[in-house]
Amino acid sequence: MESSSWLTDQPATSPAALRTLYRSLSKSPLPRFLSRRLTLPCIAYAVTAVQRRRTNPSAWSYTYRIQASGLKPLEITLPSKLENGALQLVRPWHSKLLGPSAELYTTTEEQLLFTLGRSFNALLLIEVRQNEYKRIVSFTPITAQPVDSASILRSAVRIFDIV
Repeated sequence: MESSSWLTDQPATSPAALRTLYRSLSKSPLPRFLSRRLTLPCIAYAVTAVQRRRTNPSAWSYTYRIQASGLKPLEITLPSKLENGALQLVRPWHSKLLGPSAELYTTTEEQLLFTLGRSFNALLLIEVRQNEYKRIVSFTPITAQPVDSASILRSAVRIFDIV
């Protein structure tokens, strides 16, 4: 289990910004399928840079180093080349991710900050039409890590329509 030292090792956080983020997430709708679309509430991180890594020419995969706003750089391996388009790394959100308050936390907001500070499995999405996205399949889970608590507080809560 991770310790709560992550909270104390981070720059000071704004209680008001934390409450605002908490309210945004708590008001998010539940994920749902409708008309062959997945409507998915997420914390979104815009991809700012993509660099293809040199790989074995006979390999059946493509490795990329990706930088997204608010996240530490990461590498992913895909079965095909990345298409051009607006990319988002997203953390799917469901209110059950917080669960019951643990004894480590004094407030729900503190629990939220700790939960969002941990590594998570992200989805890589590409915009195919205005406000419609497609998931890009990866060979392995895409594990992302926020840079710090300030980057968490600047996170954008969005609803994605995935086709």
